[in-house]
Amino acid sequence: SAAPAVVIRPHNSSVVAGSSEATLECVANARPLERLSVTWKRNGIKITSGISSFGRRLTITNPTSADVGMYICEAKLRESTEEPARAKAFLSILEPPYFTAEPQDVILAEVEKDVDILCQAMGVPIPTLVWYKDSVPLSRLENPRYKVLLSGGLRIHALRPRDAGIFQCFASNQAGEIQTYTYLDVTNIKPAFVQPPEDTTVTEGMTAVLTCEVSGAPRPAISWKKGEQILASGSVQIPRFVLLESGGLQITPVFLQDAGNYTCCAANSEGALNAFVMLTVWNRTSIVRPPEDSTVIKGTTATLRCEATHDPRISIRYLWKKDSVVINPSSSSRITVEKDGTLLISQTWSGDIGDYTCEVISSGGNDSRTARLEVIELPHSPQNLVATLNSSYSRSVVLSWVRPFDGNSPVLYYVVELSENNSPWKVHLSNLDPKMTGATVSGLTPARTYQFRVCAVNQVGKGRYSTETSRLMLPEEPPSAPPKNIVASGRTNQSIMVQWQPPPESEHNGVLHGYILRYRLAGLPGEYQYKNITSAEINYCLVKELIIWTQYEIQVASYNGAGLGAFSRPVTEYTLQGVPTAPPQNVQVEAVNSTTIQFFWNPPPQQFINGINQGYKLLAWPVDAPESVTVVTIAPDFHGVHSGCITNLKKFTTYYTSVLCFTTPGDGPRSPPQLLRTLEDKPGAVGHLSFTEILDTSLKVSWQEPVEKNGIITGYQISWEVYGRNESRLARSLSNSTLEYKITGLSSLTTYTIEVAAATAQGSGWVTSSTISSGVPPELPGAPTNLVISNISPRSATLQFRPGYDGKTSISKWIVEGQVGVLGDEEEWVTLHEVENEPDAQMLEVPNLTPYTHYRFRMRQVNVVGSSPLSQPSRVIQTLQAPPDVAPGSVTVRTASETSLWLRWVPLPDTQYNGNPESVGYRIKLWRLEPPSPALLKVVSDRLARECTLEELQEWTEYELQIQAFNAIGAGPWSEAVRGRTRESVPSAPPENVSAEAVSSTQILLTWAAVPESEQNGLILGYKILYKAKDLDSEPKSQTVRGNHTQSVLLSGLRKFVLYELQVLAFTRIGDGVPSSPAVTERTKDDAPGPPVRLVFPEVRLTSVRIVWQPPEEPNGIILGYQVAYRLASSSPNKFTTVEVGSTVRQFTATDLSPESAYIFRTSAKTRQGWGEPLEATVITTEKRERPAPPRQVLTPQAEVSSRSLVLTWVPGSDGSSPIRYFTVQVRELPHGDWQTYSSSVSHEATSCTIE
Repeated sequence: SAAPAVVIRPHNSSVVAGSSEATLECVANARPLERLSVTWKRNGIKITSGISSFGRRLTITNPTSADVGMYICEAKLRESTEEPARAKAFLSILEPPYFTAEPQDVILAEVEKDVDILCQAMGVPIPTLVWYKDSVPLSRLENPRYKVLLSGGLRIHALRPRDAGIFQCFASNQAGEIQTYTYLDVTNIKPAFVQPPEDTTVTEGMTAVLTCEVSGAPRPAISWKKGEQILASGSVQIPRFVLLESGGLQITPVFLQDAGNYTCCAANSEGALNAFVMLTVWNRTSIVRPPEDSTVIKGTTATLRCEATHDPRISIRYLWKKDSVVINPSSSSRITVEKDGTLLISQTWSGDIGDYTCEVISSGGNDSRTARLEVIELPHSPQNLVATLNSSYSRSVVLSWVRPFDGNSPVLYYVVELSENNSPWKVHLSNLDPKMTGATVSGLTPARTYQFRVCAVNQVGKGRYSTETSRLMLPEEPPSAPPKNIVASGRTNQSIMVQWQPPPESEHNGVLHGYILRYRLAGLPGEYQYKNITSAEINYCLVKELIIWTQYEIQVASYNGAGLGAFSRPVTEYTLQGVPTAPPQNVQVEAVNSTTIQFFWNPPPQQFINGINQGYKLLAWPVDAPESVTVVTIAPDFHGVHSGCITNLKKFTTYYTSVLCFTTPGDGPRSPPQLLRTLEDKPGAVGHLSFTEILDTSLKVSWQEPVEKNGIITGYQISWEVYGRNESRLARSLSNSTLEYKITGLSSLTTYTIEVAAATAQGSGWVTSSTISSGVPPELPGAPTNLVISNISPRSATLQFRPGYDGKTSISKWIVEGQVGVLGDEEEWVTLHEVENEPDAQMLEVPNLTPYTHYRFRMRQVNVVGSSPLSQPSRVIQTLQAPPDVAPGSVTVRTASETSLWLRWVPLPDTQYNGNPESVGYRIKLWRLEPPSPALLKVVSDRLARECTLEELQEWTEYELQIQAFNAIGAGPWSEAVRGRTRESVPSAPPENVSAEAVSSTQILLTWAAVPESEQNGLILGYKILYKAKDLDSEPKSQTVRGNHTQSVLLSGLRKFVLYELQVLAFTRIGDGVPSSPAVTERTKDDAPGPPVRLVFPEVRLTSVRIVWQPPEEPNGIILGYQVAYRLASSSPNKFTTVEVGSTVRQFTATDLSPESAYIFRTSAKTRQGWGEPLEATVITTEKRERPAPPRQVLTPQAEVSSRSLVLTWVPGSDGSSPIRYFTVQVRELPHGDWQTYSSSVSHEATSCTIE
């Protein structure tokens, strides 16, 4: 057998489309031939039709382009696995040309137009196109206006009349050739609208295009008019209005006033055409109140406004996005969008933080703005708070903590609170730097326990406190303050009681265990003696076994477990005075007369007086009555021998005499007693004269020895005479033992006067007499009658009466009784007065009565027999009024206020009024102690009043007060003076001698003297200085100086070379006193000046610049001149050209500058103290500058608006190719105020300004 092989291979063939058939032949050979199989495939698919001659021939009838492709014949042996033999041939179909696009038979075209003549052909292969005009190939014409297009068509540019003719298009390929043609006719045509103009609506600021497409030949000229004004044409060009190639009108940008009717005019040589179009301009939709960056507190509602303006003829829609994601309000109950576009987010939390964009969508334009929302909350509590004892400083603790989450708002400060000994929490450090994570807490008290906690404070408020630290005990220290209020008082002459109060509890520094008291003689260098009081509960000590009447210096200190604290300041105290321990020396006594003894003596030795010598006591006592001591006190006389007398002693009586010295505590020992008798004197009256054995011619007289012998009785003298007849007088002298005598030789029934007297060596004594009738025994007398009262005075009255029957003997005594005050038959009678030895009295003076008191009197008379009956009562009398005898009692005074005192007393009882109760009142007298003042008087008319408030006194002043009672007659005695002090008030006068002196350009030294003491009205706690720059400041500033010992202050931070007004006032606990007046003025010293201001360049040329400036706002002295320096901005920083000008010059022109260059100019001012800092500005030497554009985005953030100020912010506009010098801010008050310039010198670098 033999493998198949293709003997005759098929050939590539081409046939024209539309032929009847195409044949491919493939001859193969193999052995055995009967098993040979030949098959045809096209595109991998077996062909089953058109095969003949056992597969040798493939016939394709009526071939078309669909039959094109690669044909393969395969020869193989059936039932063989060998690879078949293959041969390929390509069948292609040729298609003669045919036109796919042909020109019209006749083409009418306008002069100057471009015209395209269509000609497109297809075929296989692609036919070639060739153009002829009037049977001449275009390639020979070489007309540059003729151009064959890629599509095969012909374009003729800018038609001309000579272009008219027949144009032929030939298409040819291997399969054939075809042609087509057209006649081009070039014509003139009057204008006609290709597309009629249409009314147009646009948004303000956008571009408007008004269409006006016109045909015509030659090309019509287009012009646009609004009203009579031509806006655009071939020769007219107005800004914003552009005539388009199409004939349309473009307006860029469109303003609202552009709305209206427009006319499009088209004209050529064939005619003219007009069309009208309406332009409608909508207001542009824009956001006028954009959302602002906001910070809200967690849980509150955030409000983001988005107010837009738009044309009322359109509607708008708001769309909010958060971080570029659209917000759907319906998906959250927390989020709502109001009709005006405001976005409300309630219950804000940290998830709401982000950038929010408000988009306004409308047919009038879209706009969008973005703002940032921050959500802040209280800071969290600091963590890991640890407290440790400070090893470097006692009484302090070191705290540390971990910084907490700040709640999205920076921590402003930390607050540290402490609890001492479990007491309530209190703030200890209130303004700790937020950068700190630790602090030292000082000023703690030893031996106390402390807990601490910390919280952070941000803009929202105070966060939660940290967990408290564990309790920390500070170690004990010795007490840091001595016991207070040490009081020492002499208890006895050898002991002093010392009392004190513990140190302030905050100074104990531990548990007090007791006190140490030390003492020594005051003023001497001796050693201290110590007492240990081992209980802190005992706050006193009796120091014993001291020296009498000696001054000691005493100190007390407390101690605890850590040791002894500080001793108090020494207090000094004397032991009490003792009594003298020695009597006076060299005592001598002598009797001066019958009732007086004189003493002479020397003082005891000084060291035995034991106190302050208060004087001497002279003592005398009868030998037989030692208890009847007569004492006379003599004041001490510190010069020479002392002497003194005791008078009114008993006559001719033996006395013991002695002298003693005494001090305040008591009497010293008596000097040794000395016996002495007073001298003799005439004796007193004999006792108990009586008569017996009365006969017609004789009677016996009896008597007793005188009670007051006053010496040695040497005898008695008796005499008698007929009553009223001295010439009948007879007398006898009797011995001292004779006590009776019988008188004889009397005439019967005759009245005699009989007298008896005793005698001593000094003579006869007091005579006792009586009358008696011879032969008639005496009887009891009768009662007086006819009592008449006269000469009534406050304290006495005269009683006239008719004596009663004398009982045949003389009356020896008259007795007056009376009822006092309360009168009546049942009331008590008391003895008011007795008179002796006036037997013939008919009138008596009754003394010692009480003023303004009712009395009635009765009498009796007494003779040698006895007392008479009582007389009838007299009429009732009332003694006259007299001033009161006593002062009101229990007078006390208390403070009532700063200017008043409250006086209280016990009113007089009515028995002591001494006058009509209706007239009784009280008079109060008061006067200032320091400095002394005249007494003030106040009258209280109510006799029952117990108190009185005295007003209009001086503040904080001590007064003495007395009170007296008065009635219609006069005033009684003054009470003991009492003292009281008014309360504190504010000073009523300023400090004196205020003076000021400038010590530098920013400092003034102010000095003053204290407020006069009488005007201080309390304890001066300090001073306040009020100062302001004259004519510059409206309100003065204040500085406080604590304490009343400092009387000067250095004011610093003042403005330079400025005149200041200064005043000083003092203040007490109650408040501020009056400031000194007039204010003192002082100018701070001069200094280098501040920079000039308002540096501007009003005239800039290519090679010169004129510079103008204004004087410095802070001249800091007298301006002596200015310096102008300038250099190229690109040159060395130190390479300045410098010019100095006078103090009145305000401008300078720099010349010979380089054109189109930047220059740096500096101006500075000069005072006595030198050149000040410069003001610098840049200028460009060019003439191509413009005015600067106005600032934009001028806003007043609501957060910066207060009751009296707001902050204005802006974004600077274009500088117009020249550096900005400054901004001017103007303000006007709505609704109709005028614009006022607030500041015309806001820094060129500023983007905000605070409007006050």
